[in-house]
Amino acid sequence: MIARVFKELNDHIEEYLMGALLIMLTSVMLLQVFLRFAFNTALSWPEEFCRYCFVYFAFLTIGYCVKNDSMLKLDLIRNLLPKKIGDIIYLLIQLCCFAFFTYMLIFSYSLVTMVKNTSRTSPAMGIQFYYIYISTIIGFTLAVVRSLQFIIRFLRDNLYKGSRGETIS
Repeated sequence: MIARVFKELNDHIEEYLMGALLIMLTSVMLLQVFLRFAFNTALSWPEEFCRYCFVYFAFLTIGYCVKNDSMLKLDLIRNLLPKKIGDIIYLLIQLCCFAFFTYMLIFSYSLVTMVKNTSRTSPAMGIQFYYIYISTIIGFTLAVVRSLQFIIRFLRDNLYKGSRGETIS
């Protein structure tokens, strides 16, 4: 049971979080529009709330794109090269992405620490800014994990195959 829950979270955590954020963003915006047109009044915080939801959404998208291998890329060169050379180049690109996401994760931790020390708060909602900046840590952590999963899966699928496509044990 627990293993199934972890597998489900591993397979769909970004989708669940992005779906929840999209529902919250849409609901708050609809409430704001309804209040403006029905009662000729507006709340002060929905625009800020939606902006922060969108920031979290954007950083969650990084891990989602890595997991689904849908990052911006040019397959033309890889497809023109022999398969083994194309696979090596593809692996090198994935390793570079992993290194970049790891660097950004370390940098984002420093950024969140610096912002936390300023004690700045958002104007309408009054929440501390470092809660918004934590989205960078979450997003790059998911990107690092998904990149590592992708590299391991790629190596398993391409390097540990026998001559007939069977796994060597």
